[in-house]
Amino acid sequence: MKAIILAAGKGSRLGAISKGKPKCLIDIEGNTLLEIQINTLHACGIDDVSVVRGYAGDRIDIPGLTYFDNPDYTDTNILHSLFCAREAMTGPLLILYSDIIYEEQVVRRLVEARHDIAVGVMVNWKDSTRQRSKIALEELEMVYFDSENRVQEIGKRLTDEYETRGQFIGMVKCSRRGAELLKKNYDRMAKFYPGQADLLKKAWMTDIFQEMTELGVPLHCVIIERGWMEIDTPDDYERALTDTHFIRRLVKITTDWDQRARFYDRLEWAAKNQLLDTIVDMAGISKEEKVLDLGTGTGKILIASKKEQPDAEYFGIDISRSMLEKIDPSYGFDLSIKEMEDLRGFADGDFDVLTARMVFHHARNLERAMDEVHRVLKPGGRFILCEGNPPDRYSLPFYESMFRFKEDRITFLLDDLVNLLGQRGFKNITSRTVILRQMSMNNWLENSGLPFRNIDIIRKMHYECDAGIQKAYNMTVRDDDILMDWKFSVVSGVK
Repeated sequence: MKAIILAAGKGSRLGAISKGKPKCLIDIEGNTLLEIQINTLHACGIDDVSVVRGYAGDRIDIPGLTYFDNPDYTDTNILHSLFCAREAMTGPLLILYSDIIYEEQVVRRLVEARHDIAVGVMVNWKDSTRQRSKIALEELEMVYFDSENRVQEIGKRLTDEYETRGQFIGMVKCSRRGAELLKKNYDRMAKFYPGQADLLKKAWMTDIFQEMTELGVPLHCVIIERGWMEIDTPDDYERALTDTHFIRRLVKITTDWDQRARFYDRLEWAAKNQLLDTIVDMAGISKEEKVLDLGTGTGKILIASKKEQPDAEYFGIDISRSMLEKIDPSYGFDLSIKEMEDLRGFADGDFDVLTARMVFHHARNLERAMDEVHRVLKPGGRFILCEGNPPDRYSLPFYESMFRFKEDRITFLLDDLVNLLGQRGFKNITSRTVILRQMSMNNWLENSGLPFRNIDIIRKMHYECDAGIQKAYNMTVRDDDILMDWKFSVVSGVK
């Protein structure tokens, strides 16, 4: 099964909400409509996805998709956009509007339909359109069907009152034969109505369905009662933002911290002594000193520090309770749930040493985080900061683009970290670079709490990156994995 998502239109009814972006890129809880769609499709086993672009099409650039372009999007409509992807129209096939979101069960019901052409129809359409204006309601594509769920009439502004009707949801399933029927009827319309070429360019997808219905081509409805939403107007968008019960069943957060906590200790890089030993050595913890580890996770830095100096007093904070619960209580660490931007509960000058490994790239407010670090350190106290880096400046765009599918992340080069400490007044700043050799891409991805679709995108980006990126990372393909060198910078400063 493959899918074609039609995303060429401007989505003018959304107004300022789209901010000059294609409608499929508007954001809901940190995910675009398009990302929500492809995650749902992927969960249903559909990973051959094509997108037809038009308005601001260069901004639709998710890796792992096949793209077709409709350069005449301003003068054409959705049916023309579909046939811009004609070469991908081989069944079995799902055709989808780009301004909809839906649950897995909606996709599965369509996929399981045995008819050659099956259209999704929402029968509870009145409930989902209560907030819409009269004008917006007139734009609905409605479907009238008989007792056998066979389409009788389909399109906009239908006037006949059938007992059974619903709203077309912008989702169509075609079998192999159904895809051929659709193409043949499009060609027939183009051939027999040559004087109406402009009408065909302006046609909706439901227009060709209505034409086929009138010719006796059987189209059937797949009845949907819930689990679908259209985002076409500001009212629709507001409803999506407030219907959190529905949305959060769909939205896949980039990093699921509860999931990540389950597998964090399996991460190869996180357990490497080379990096842990460098941080502990630069911290130089002495007896009876107080140490605070920021973003302590499952306690790797605290445990390594305690092994080196068991007589110090150790504290750790993290935003994830699931992470902290992985730490053995017998270590005696004082652990609490806090953000690094808000260390209330710790007094000014409370600690001799602060450590932060791979946490500052999550900062919501770097300036505030550094203020708090400086506040709770004693005069003469040490701050040791560790972050992963791109291997070189050439790799920076790849690094940032790739991590977009893992988490919201600040990218640091070594000089960024040095400047971060220097601007806050730290002295005696020193740094070390650590290269972890031949780290497993699969180990990292499979134990990072990511949605499957994001894993596939990141993996594909690595396999398809250019020779300069491959060289910078010293990439080696081994079986179905890629091994590469990862760079980390460890910077320390004294208050």
